[in-house]
Amino acid sequence: MNSDLLWLHVASDAVIAVAYFSIPVMLAVLVSRRRDMPYRPVFAMVSVFIVLGATTHVLAILNVWLPLALLDGIVKAMTAIAAIVTAVVLAPLLPKLTTLPSPIADSLTSLPNRLLFVDRVGLALARMKRENRELLAILLVDIDDFRRVNDALGHSVGDQLLVRVAKRLEKVTRSADTVARCGGDEFIVLVERIEGPLYAKGVARRIISALERPFPFGEVRVALTASIGIVISDGSEGAEGLVAAAEAATRRAKELHRGGFDLDDRSLREAQAAV
Repeated sequence: MNSDLLWLHVASDAVIAVAYFSIPVMLAVLVSRRRDMPYRPVFAMVSVFIVLGATTHVLAILNVWLPLALLDGIVKAMTAIAAIVTAVVLAPLLPKLTTLPSPIADSLTSLPNRLLFVDRVGLALARMKRENRELLAILLVDIDDFRRVNDALGHSVGDQLLVRVAKRLEKVTRSADTVARCGGDEFIVLVERIEGPLYAKGVARRIISALERPFPFGEVRVALTASIGIVISDGSEGAEGLVAAAEAATRRAKELHRGGFDLDDRSLREAQAAV
């Protein structure tokens, strides 16, 4: 065999083997970090198959200088068996895997869920510090007395109503803003690059006005009110702390004036503390 062609085969097998071996390592890291990952045994089975496949390429390199026909044949036979078993196990699981709920999206509205929202707030805070940007605001929207809708019209209509609420929230916010669903009848909005609380208050008023416009369901028209907690941040506090502050502001809004909002301006608080 031509020496250049020989080394091409050796180099190719080496690269393929390294790439194959890296995949099970990444899968192991993923599974270790996500304890709630479903079908963990399947990940292990796929990893075994990939490792065996990588081993065949290592043996192909060794066979150039030291023929190992018996060992090579055994490993290839094991790889073939692992491939068949993996395919047989995966085939019936594929429909189930495609219908698994997303860990970062709300299954009803397809909005980001709380987990993804907190992550986006963290990214926004990092951008603020890096680029010395303006303030950001978090608005937690809690629909008042939503239980009466479920009681009067049923949970099916209640779910449809939540989907429509999600669409209206997206319409009254900017495309760059993040609208998420925390669960139940709570939504939360991230508004970046604002100069102060005035803009955030305007967003809250638009949300309240949008929800007060009746939602038609046949002959029934449902109008909603919402209590909103607003937190303004200059980036001095973490994402989880800001979401917790928004929740507290929403509770105050419900206690004081349902259908209105309560403002927690943490940027002003930090500025006053620095004086």
